[in-house]
Amino acid sequence: MQRIQSFVERCATLYVIATPIGNLNEISPRIEQTLKEVEAVFCEDTRVSCKILNYLGIKKSLYSAYENKENEAATQILSFLNQQQSIALMSDAGYPGISDPGQKIIQKVIAANYPVVVINGPSAVIQSVVASGMDTDHFYFYGFLDPRSAKRKKELQSLSNFEHTMVFYQSPHKLKETLQDLLEIFDNRKICLCRELTKKFEEFIRGTIQEVFEIADTLKGEMVLVVEGKKKDKNVIDVSLIDEINDKIQNGFSKNEAIKTVAKEYNVSKNELYHFYHKGGSIHE
Repeated sequence: MQRIQSFVERCATLYVIATPIGNLNEISPRIEQTLKEVEAVFCEDTRVSCKILNYLGIKKSLYSAYENKENEAATQILSFLNQQQSIALMSDAGYPGISDPGQKIIQKVIAANYPVVVINGPSAVIQSVVASGMDTDHFYFYGFLDPRSAKRKKELQSLSNFEHTMVFYQSPHKLKETLQDLLEIFDNRKICLCRELTKKFEEFIRGTIQEVFEIADTLKGEMVLVVEGKKKDKNVIDVSLIDEINDKIQNGFSKNEAIKTVAKEYNVSKNELYHFYHKGGSIHE
């Protein structure tokens, strides 16, 4: 077991910084202060991070930490930390490690018993799922689907019965193909295509898969796709609920209390469950 308190004992730390997804005004004072204090910055793309630092008027040494260089970058970062020098880690947009390089670095720093502190900022996932207007009680972030059709269809097939909102990062070049696969496997569900988040032409396109498919050729820019989960068929009650009711009766519930409790637990109609139970499922009279 490992327990590390981020701020009780001041020591060399890896600061994982969430960077703007479009609008540089989303940089918080905490992000700015952290970048001023660290020894160096490791970046997905030094050219992108340089623009952010220039915007803030900060000069720091920049090192590459793109996908194929994570292991090398982790070794360099540990060298700084061993010298009690704190480091920042940035991706081009959003959170390092979330569909961006950073996960391997974070894991190696944790394994070396150094603190990893996340400096919060913009998140395309959270912004999209909130703005979509879909159910946010539970949602599943998948990241990028495979660009190859056969593998993408296999991924979607595995999600076809998922009942909660799903969020995908989406390449504009594969949008039409992805929507075609969604239509084939998910049927014509509601979706929200979130485009150019926080930028001048930010847009939320809410409709069915078919409706968005018909205009897909006209859409460009960075995209997040929010997809409605599979709806439960409220008219179908699983026979296993009869056993649930009978178990509760055996544990002291009255018949009506048991039916009411099970209906609430499984989000089914109490009246329909009552009729289903008395139609033939009961072993108690």
